[in-house]
Amino acid sequence: MESTLYKITDVNNHSGIFYGPYTFVYGFGVLISIVIYNFLEKVLPIKKKLIKVFIYFLLFTITLSLVEYLGGILLRFVFNVDLWNYSSHKDAIGKYICITNSLVWGILGVINIYVLYPKIKKMLIKLPHIYTFIIYGLMGIDIIITMIVRIIMQK
Repeated sequence: MESTLYKITDVNNHSGIFYGPYTFVYGFGVLISIVIYNFLEKVLPIKKKLIKVFIYFLLFTITLSLVEYLGGILLRFVFNVDLWNYSSHKDAIGKYICITNSLVWGILGVINIYVLYPKIKKMLIKLPHIYTFIIYGLMGIDIIITMIVRIIMQK
């Protein structure tokens, strides 16, 4: 959503490294939160929903902040670019993490698994497989173009 909003409001700004309207850091964050949720639903014997939600919040706060941190390092290493830098924030933990955003990641992770994931899961089951292949194909083309353009720009 952030990338799409940037495309509509300010063509020179983009939350991701690729040209398409998606950001891989967010995608990995969503996938990791779903994997954690699915795993813990099988092994976590806690019945009280409020305690469960709090545990998920803590786990998502930590793991999604780690995804953001690793994403920032990877972007710096591979593309020599910083798409975000929290150094000027009073609650920054280095360049790529700040406590405020970490708490937001925790909240968004909980919203993802309790609100979005159930709805998207139902929708994906009904979606013909050809659309999945088309989306993967477009993303693959975008990755290839981005890599070629970035390599040419670095020379």
